[in-house]
Amino acid sequence: MVKPLHSVIDKVYRMANLEKASRKVCANKGAPGVDKVTVAAWQAKEGTHLRQLHGKLYADNYRSKHVRRKYIAKQGSKKMRPLGIPAVKDRVCQQAVLNVLQPTFEEVFFEGSHGFRPGRSTRTARQAILGYRKTGYRYVVDLDIRNFFGEVDHAILMKLVREAVKDRRVLGLILGWLTAGILEEGEVRYATSGTPQGGVISPLLSNIYLTPFDLGMQAAGYVHVRYADDVLILCRTREEAEAALGKAKELLDRLKLVLSPEKTTMSSFQEGFDFLGYHFTLRHVGVAKKSLKGFYAKVRELTKRQQGDVPVEKVIEAVNARIVGWAKYHAEGDNTGLFRTLDKWVRNRVRAYVRRRWRDRGRWKVYTAEELDGKGLARMERMISRTHQLKLFESPC
Repeated sequence: MVKPLHSVIDKVYRMANLEKASRKVCANKGAPGVDKVTVAAWQAKEGTHLRQLHGKLYADNYRSKHVRRKYIAKQGSKKMRPLGIPAVKDRVCQQAVLNVLQPTFEEVFFEGSHGFRPGRSTRTARQAILGYRKTGYRYVVDLDIRNFFGEVDHAILMKLVREAVKDRRVLGLILGWLTAGILEEGEVRYATSGTPQGGVISPLLSNIYLTPFDLGMQAAGYVHVRYADDVLILCRTREEAEAALGKAKELLDRLKLVLSPEKTTMSSFQEGFDFLGYHFTLRHVGVAKKSLKGFYAKVRELTKRQQGDVPVEKVIEAVNARIVGWAKYHAEGDNTGLFRTLDKWVRNRVRAYVRRRWRDRGRWKVYTAEELDGKGLARMERMISRTHQLKLFESPC
């Protein structure tokens, strides 16, 4: 049972909390909101901005601005993902509320929920799945909740928040962010449902909203791993998986959420399945097809030949920024051979860029692997957790 928070607004607007929130928001950088104030501009007058925010919260006359609509590409898809970008001031205020509320909600969140929680990540979700595989779970149901962030019911969400938060002013802040309106192409649209992806408080609210689902599945005796709105149910038999899917639909219906029948799938470790960018089989963990496709597409974009006079060193810097993070994400998988192949492909992409741009007395310049190492091009194979030892035979190409 969660301990109710009766009076916490003073903890929210405390200057030490606002300063901590501002540091977090500035570290995450991000785009400006509708007021066009950048993170750099906020930092330049941080003290003034924080005193103003403190004053508004203290006087109970803080009002959030509209969020700015922005679209980003979905990995492995031609569709675009809509984001709602709050102003920096609103992101700081949301972070301040998050700092105060999260410890309380952590006490009631489901153990198998790994998204946007302290000490948890896609890596801990992956480890949990492997643990269930080891103990005999063989069948999985991958749930796809249709337009989750756009379908969150405000009335249901606020009712769940009020089970822990009794402070009227903090409740007002949360409701204000949910109903702030979205600015797109010069027009403001007010949504009656949903929580904008891009808001600092949105991950906490999504976890609150799906906790009844988590606890309902647990009470029914089913095992599942959740990361935000990505849910994987693990079962010992196909019959159990079919029953679990029925229970999931029932629980989600109570939250006014529906599954996408096209994307909700039933599979097994024997067949292999993708989840959170990983590909799981009965014995191995590799890279999901969508993640690999996204990797190829991004590197192709960064090494395209029509880039004017961009030096190869700048191209390598941009490529590294992409491949290092991706490689670290998959560094614990069984990906040594794949990484070696990808390293060779990346080097050839860089060489092709060089050939197109530079000539030396009629001959194309071609860099060896060692020369590209010298220019700083990262090798993903060296990031594999189990392959730090020296290799006797390493391909020089």
